[in-house]
Amino acid sequence: MEIKYNEIEKSLEIKDDLKNHYFLIKIIMILNLISATFQLSDINETEIGFIEITFLLVGISSLIILCIFVFKKSTSEKIPIEKIERLNEKTIFGKKRFSLKLSNGKNRDLTELKTQAEFAELKKLFSEIGITN
Repeated sequence: MEIKYNEIEKSLEIKDDLKNHYFLIKIIMILNLISATFQLSDINETEIGFIEITFLLVGISSLIILCIFVFKKSTSEKIPIEKIERLNEKTIFGKKRFSLKLSNGKNRDLTELKTQAEFAELKKLFSEIGITN
């Protein structure tokens, strides 16, 4: 992961493959929805069994995950400084995750930021720019 500050455009440039990863996740969720729809299309002719309940749960969870990835996650590679509210750090199962909270309500995940040293360097960059942590 490479994060650079562009002084001319006053923006952060993040180079990672997050856009490709999120695109693949969205495609998989859409395929899950299509599969669940086909499996549940003849529910009037058959009884509701274990398979139908399983595909109903798969369809609902895929729809929820798809909505999260479309409406709550950002994959922007060039983010203007005025759009960034703060740098978030949260611990999930003992592992630290970092993200940028954007002014439009979305989060830009920094998935390849692994070590505390990289995070400290990013915090230093943000304090120089004027973004709160």
